[in-house]
Amino acid sequence: MFSFFNKPALSILLTTLSCFATADENQIELFVVDFPPYAIIDPHNTITGVDVEVTQAAFAAVDIKAIVSSAPWKRIIKNMQHGQIAGTISCSKQPGRESFILFSQPLSEDNHVAFTLKEFDAKKLSTLSDLHNYRVTTVEKWGVERELTDQNIKHTKTPDTDSGIRSVVFRNIDIFYNSELATLYRARQLDLQNRIKAHRLKDKDSTPFHLCLSKHYPGNQERIKQFNTGLEKIKNSGEFDAIYKKYL
Repeated sequence: MFSFFNKPALSILLTTLSCFATADENQIELFVVDFPPYAIIDPHNTITGVDVEVTQAAFAAVDIKAIVSSAPWKRIIKNMQHGQIAGTISCSKQPGRESFILFSQPLSEDNHVAFTLKEFDAKKLSTLSDLHNYRVTTVEKWGVERELTDQNIKHTKTPDTDSGIRSVVFRNIDIFYNSELATLYRARQLDLQNRIKAHRLKDKDSTPFHLCLSKHYPGNQERIKQFNTGLEKIKNSGEFDAIYKKYL
């Protein structure tokens, strides 16, 4: 069936295919949504962020190039279920996901915390129920608001993280209840990071974020091992901490 190829041409073809296979093994494309500071998509579609840079650095440490592109979240998950894409970043463990996702060692975490002025006396602030005793605000329609509503904690609503930070710094609000890293990132953008302090609550567990690879995508069983090796390397070298300092 290969009679139309002469031997030199066949040799060149096989060499070319081999090169493509090697290139695929040394490259991975991952998809994200805008989720500052973990993944940040600017108006020019340039993608940065804590988890994005950590992921790229960890893969680079084991000689794999990680390309990061954007896509809607529902499409990302559906394509991972069918093995049509390699994976995503800043993904948490949830019921049903383990059937089609390989989870890396944690990249980062999300904590819902109480933000106050730096000089605020927080001796009596240790659990979520303690928020009953303070003037509290949180972002409208987010998960943090549902938590306060479920606990019958009286609160006002703010349209976004920036407004919540300003409410604590400039208005008569004791506590802004919100995600820790997202708030610290925005506070830095507003040059207010030295005016506020985060207080973690004893009864609130953190949510780890991972590199998530599709179990049905070729080569991912090996890639997740390589990534974890690279992640350990950049933690030991100090590169991991250096990335965090850029954003927080």
